[in-house]
Amino acid sequence: MIFVTVGTHPEQFDRLIKRIDEIAPEINEKIIIQRGFTNYIPKNCESFDFSPSLDKYYREARIVITQSATSLIEFILRYKKPVITVPRQKRFNEHINDHQVEFALFMEEKTGVKAILDVKELTAELLMNYKKIALVKKDNLKKLQNYFIRLFKILGNNRK
Repeated sequence: MIFVTVGTHPEQFDRLIKRIDEIAPEINEKIIIQRGFTNYIPKNCESFDFSPSLDKYYREARIVITQSATSLIEFILRYKKPVITVPRQKRFNEHINDHQVEFALFMEEKTGVKAILDVKELTAELLMNYKKIALVKKDNLKKLQNYFIRLFKILGNNRK
């Protein structure tokens, strides 16, 4: 099963959901989408808006596609499954800025997670064959910690 999650951010993420729905008929595998506040309702996949817990879906999934939120780190550490991250982008009105793009590229470099900026790169062939498991290596854990310290300082300075 392929599980797609867009989290609880209040902006839509139609771009991702539409792309998955578009390629779903080419994939011989069940796809379940947690669509959050996304306006688009998939026609070729099972979907729901929210759930108290996504743990069941994470455990059952062969691969997970997720927005580029900090929960990505928890997923990598806890579930040890292939994950593809698609950051929400400001230019598509999916978020207020492009911090998810920065985070996705950082995580790709430090953990090996696959970051997709252009949803056209999400293909049936990629999803059927992707098996790489991202890892947080011990030496990169400090880099992740420093990334968050820097991010929280920036956020703190912006609140003044």
